[in-house]
Amino acid sequence: MDLKTILKWTVAFSIIVGISSCKEKAESTMAIVENHEAVGVFNFQDKEESSEYKSLNLDESHPNLLDPQISSDHNAVIKSWTDLHQRIGAFLSDNDFTWGVEDKTVNVLQKIYFEPNGKMKYYAFRVFNGNVTEEKQEQFADLIAEFAKTNRIDFQLDTSFAQCGKTKYMNE
Repeated sequence: MDLKTILKWTVAFSIIVGISSCKEKAESTMAIVENHEAVGVFNFQDKEESSEYKSLNLDESHPNLLDPQISSDHNAVIKSWTDLHQRIGAFLSDNDFTWGVEDKTVNVLQKIYFEPNGKMKYYAFRVFNGNVTEEKQEQFADLIAEFAKTNRIDFQLDTSFAQCGKTKYMNE
């Protein structure tokens, strides 16, 4: 091979490697962007998820809305919290979600962490009905993550915030 041929192949190889590298970097960047948009959902009954949740120390950076130093409009907090849970219940129903148990209600503890604009950032939960299967809890978590993509609490602050409480979901 002469020098021109070697140079042509070197340039061609460099271009192919460069394009491949750019594509990998773009795919990696897209994954980061997609993950940034997703809500983190944690089931307290899953030891690994619970441990991951605890490592975030979210309560330190997200004060509770019912703290009078955070929000003085208690009625607006209650109204927005109630509305959010009604929309979650409707979303579960619209997606034909059932808990797979005969219980008339299913009790769930929820801790939801919000960005200042009301967007859900993290959702942690515990299902108190012991007969709800792990698969149903995973399905519930997936639906909550989907719900959070397009729904917010109707409340905003200058800082991130949290709200927690127990909810009884009707099981029909």
